[in-house]
Amino acid sequence: MTDLNSYEEFLTSLSQVSSFAFDIWNGLQPPNLNKRDRSYDTPIREMVSVIMNRNTFQHVFLKKGYAVFGVPLKDGETAVASLIAHGPVKDGAREIKKVQTFLSHLARLIEGNWVSQKETEEMAEELAQSFESLCLYSQISTQMKMLRFSGDQLKDLLHNLIETMRVDMIFAWMPRYPKYDTVIINETAAQLISDNQNFHMKVIKQIPLDGPESQEDYFMVNNSKSLPGFAELHPEPYRFLSVKVTHQGILYGLLGLVGFNVEEIFRQGELRLLSSIAEQLAMVITNSELYGDMERFVMNVVRSLVYAIEAKDYYIKGHSERVNRYCMMMADRLKMDQTEREHLHWASILHDVGKIGIPEVILNKPEFLDQEEYGLIKNHPQKGFEILQPIEQLSGSLPGVLHHHERVDGKGYPFGLAGEEIPLLARIIAIADTFDALTTDRAYRSAITAQAALDIMQEVAGEQLDRSLFEIFKNSIKESW
Repeated sequence: MTDLNSYEEFLTSLSQVSSFAFDIWNGLQPPNLNKRDRSYDTPIREMVSVIMNRNTFQHVFLKKGYAVFGVPLKDGETAVASLIAHGPVKDGAREIKKVQTFLSHLARLIEGNWVSQKETEEMAEELAQSFESLCLYSQISTQMKMLRFSGDQLKDLLHNLIETMRVDMIFAWMPRYPKYDTVIINETAAQLISDNQNFHMKVIKQIPLDGPESQEDYFMVNNSKSLPGFAELHPEPYRFLSVKVTHQGILYGLLGLVGFNVEEIFRQGELRLLSSIAEQLAMVITNSELYGDMERFVMNVVRSLVYAIEAKDYYIKGHSERVNRYCMMMADRLKMDQTEREHLHWASILHDVGKIGIPEVILNKPEFLDQEEYGLIKNHPQKGFEILQPIEQLSGSLPGVLHHHERVDGKGYPFGLAGEEIPLLARIIAIADTFDALTTDRAYRSAITAQAALDIMQEVAGEQLDRSLFEIFKNSIKESW
């Protein structure tokens, strides 16, 4: 359950617009009864004890026109505290229903807030526990990335094979993964086959599915004239060899060869070579697909981290998306290449990921932070770096996360880098981060206008922010108005 003291300011402000004082009591410490006559302490304590025991609304009228009302605050079905209202009343009997309704609604709001905070904390804990699993995935991904496979890579492989295998056509047919479908033909096949992109499919359809051949890992015809069905596909005799592309019992498709020189035959060495290539192809496609799944998993978890952080600090909801938008706008102006843009994209989204471990009471504190609290805040770039470091796909984004609170005058943190010692990604994020912080409400102050924010940033350009990058940002922002 959340800290009950966190509601003190809210209840105090509520008391200022009402004739009643409002308090929460959990049975461990008395409510703030010194707001009223302390002679009522004992009967009030007795009443809140009854609320806790009976788990229902209670009220009591005391002398001098003073009344106390209370409802239980529940965690599930269990009363864990009492919400009470106490103060002078003119007509106690007529007040009962109104106060009961109001307190019940207020209690439900507080309980709902508890549930939301609990869910957020559980989400953060689950994400923290998944970091170990993510580290394992990322270690494996380094090896898997070497095996990332594309249709173009397969095409290059088959181009290299067609002459080695002494054939006129080589193909990969992958119905499970159509992006790997490939047909390579030489000049001889191009002259003999008018529909060369479909001929291999006609041949595949002739492979017996119910004969003993279907149980083998390959199918071979050294002269099409010797087999019905194959002979009718082309007036010229041809030879055909296909091997299954399988991995762990899963059939991905076929790797096949077609040659029009029937004076040659497929030798066992060629069968073994094609079978070996098919086996490796199946494995590399499997690894490539697994890598893609893992990469999507990692990025989805990363997005969940951002959502968890913004759920902890309701003042920065949407902050990461806005910072990302401003950074991408600057990337356009700077004509960054695709790799740089990708690094900046993730760095700007994840720059505050280190705040996952900072308590909400600090993130949402409306007063100035004390030295210890500020120390926790200052540690978030390093913490974010440590969280993301095991994720190999994000390695290029880490400098932006780690250094986005450095200053060009060397007075920033965590390392006090200055000028161009600060990575470009971090200098860009610092500008976008500052602008969004100034133009949105925060716990400790209200938002200011975009122009006012630019004026403030202009004053610190060259000290806190990179001056040339700020000019690019300023012009971009103004053009978007």
